[in-house]
Amino acid sequence: MSNRDQQMKQNKNSHISSSLYARVNTGQNASNKSDGVQMLHTGGSMNNPDERVDEHHSLLKTFLFYVMTGIFVAMYILLGLWIFQDYFYNEGLNEILPSLALLMISLVLGSLSSKGILKIFSKAN
Repeated sequence: MSNRDQQMKQNKNSHISSSLYARVNTGQNASNKSDGVQMLHTGGSMNNPDERVDEHHSLLKTFLFYVMTGIFVAMYILLGLWIFQDYFYNEGLNEILPSLALLMISLVLGSLSSKGILKIFSKAN
């Protein structure tokens, strides 16, 4: 490898590392120049909009999620009882297993339904 190629490789690596340093330490007087490590480091983060995760849910959205989940769970339970009514009139274990299965499936479907509806309405806004 020639001297010119080595210099280009070193410049490229130096530019990448210094630009990453500047991105991580945004707002801490970081620059792309190799002026040494600054002793003041408060642990910055990458403040890029495409890397942010917005996990903040409003109280109204949380309340609507639980109310809609309850409504959907009740609807799915009633629908399951109506479709599979012959399975729920046995005794003992034959009654417990279908009831638990209906309850668990209704809970999962209810939460997924309400989450999907809230996602659709939040994208519309």
